[in-house]
Amino acid sequence: MAEQAASVRTPRAFPIFPAAVLLLILGLGLVTAGALEWIYAGRIWPGVFIGAVPVGGLTEAEAQARWQATLPDPQRPFLTLQGPGLQRTLSLTDLGASVDIPGTLEEAMRAGRGRGWLDVWDRLWIWWAGYGVAPRVVVELERLEAQIEALAAAIDRPPQDAALEIREGEVRVLPARAGIRLDRTATRARLLEALSALQPVTLALPVETVPPSLTEVEPARTQLAQWLEGPIRLFVPTDTFTVTLPLSATGPWELSPAELGRMIALERVEAPTPHLEARLEEERLQEWLSPIVQTLQVDPVDARFVFDEGSRRLIPIAPSRWGYRVDIPTTIARIRESLRGPTREVPIALTLIPPRYPETITAEELGITGRIAEAVTNFKGSPPPRVRNITLGAARMHGVIVPPGEVFSFNAHLGDVSVDAGFEEALIIYNGRTIRGVGGGLCQVSTTLFRAAFFGGFPIVERWPHAYRVGWYERTFGPGLDAAIFSPYADFKFRNDRETPILITAKVDPEAGTLTFTIYGADDGRRVIIEGPFVSNIVPHGPDIYEVDPTLPKGRVVQVDWAVDGADVLVKRRVERNGQILYEDRVFTRYQPWRAVFKVGTGEP
Repeated sequence: MAEQAASVRTPRAFPIFPAAVLLLILGLGLVTAGALEWIYAGRIWPGVFIGAVPVGGLTEAEAQARWQATLPDPQRPFLTLQGPGLQRTLSLTDLGASVDIPGTLEEAMRAGRGRGWLDVWDRLWIWWAGYGVAPRVVVELERLEAQIEALAAAIDRPPQDAALEIREGEVRVLPARAGIRLDRTATRARLLEALSALQPVTLALPVETVPPSLTEVEPARTQLAQWLEGPIRLFVPTDTFTVTLPLSATGPWELSPAELGRMIALERVEAPTPHLEARLEEERLQEWLSPIVQTLQVDPVDARFVFDEGSRRLIPIAPSRWGYRVDIPTTIARIRESLRGPTREVPIALTLIPPRYPETITAEELGITGRIAEAVTNFKGSPPPRVRNITLGAARMHGVIVPPGEVFSFNAHLGDVSVDAGFEEALIIYNGRTIRGVGGGLCQVSTTLFRAAFFGGFPIVERWPHAYRVGWYERTFGPGLDAAIFSPYADFKFRNDRETPILITAKVDPEAGTLTFTIYGADDGRRVIIEGPFVSNIVPHGPDIYEVDPTLPKGRVVQVDWAVDGADVLVKRRVERNGQILYEDRVFTRYQPWRAVFKVGTGEP
């Protein structure tokens, strides 16, 4: 029998050697790690850097000493910043930056620690590749932002839009120019990055270009050139008037290109695209027109009349006259039009003002039916200059119509009181003395008209008494109803409170020495009751006064003031209509005692 070979399988032996080696290495690693942990307990793990400074294997104090010696002085220049037209050095303190030394060392000490069994691999990696700890830098953002804004203030330059300039009537173009602006966000990032490295460095500041928003001004330049191509001439178109005007001047008045240029403003308009538009400044144009406006300003003049009591008709004694004013808005509109048109000749627009009472108006139209008040005063014995002044002053009031509701002003109708106006020197009361002055005697006129208005029941708006009793005004009534005037300070005024106009007429009789004022109108039924004058509290005048006057011949004596006692005088008035009281007046005057004054000559005979 053949013998069968048998296959015997022997079990595979375990690879004891590699495992043992692995266990040995692991054991050695653990032993080594433990030894290293013991060796570097309280020290920074080898391979750790703070910035570029190696601090591995050092205690925290040793690491601080080594690293801190490399830190920059906070007060010394640290960063150099460069920009357009700018170079500036700043220290850490300037930038509000400081190094957090404890925090940075603490982070270096934590390297390779704190992750349990993974610390082994961390330490191996640190040992092999190294580990850098960035210095901790703390920044005061407010101080950093302040430095950035200071840099921006030095660098920023706004863009210059294109513009136009007018000089002496000539237009000049100012070209556009781009601006620059510091990029604050990028600057902040660069500064923080440089601070984190704690290494002195020169930084180029990031700057961006700011383009101008307005670059095209040629249309406005063309417009201005047309406006300023020549002078504008203004004139009064006399051939267009249908009435005769008392024109004192007709022009022409010339507005030069230089003057016009000072009245033009250039305005920026955003739509549809930014551009310039020229605008004529009306206020400045009106200032230039002001002398012309004043020259071409005349009030209308009403006709003057007398009333024929027999026929009850008005008879004109002085013609009316149209007035005129410059129509400023229309004139300015014409000037504007001339800037765009072919002609530079501008007719001034006038507004014609008709008189209220032309010489053609009738008594029936005005409602004047007859005499409603009258007053007479006596000036017989007055010297010729005083009579002349009375006559001239009364003529200024003669024939005047006062509309219903209007206040009559004596001074307004009297006008200029001067030698050139025809008045002469006579005695007047001024500053507590009787002296010679132009217009002496005019108070006789105002006093007479005051009495006519007072007797006619009109409201008295303004009346001033004389300082002392004057004999001229007491001849026909007595004291208490005088009215002093001194233009322009003291005036006499009354109101026409009737529903129709009134007519004032004056009559001077030099031979009889009388002045009569008559007021015509419509009788509205009013009745005037006057009581007085009531004189009381008489104060005797003092002794005569003698004053030396070297302008008079020696021995000559001239009386310039006359003595009169002082007194209180009261005049009462009651105005009634249909049993109702319209006005109740008490005209009270306190007259001063007045001493006679004599001038004694001491001059050459």
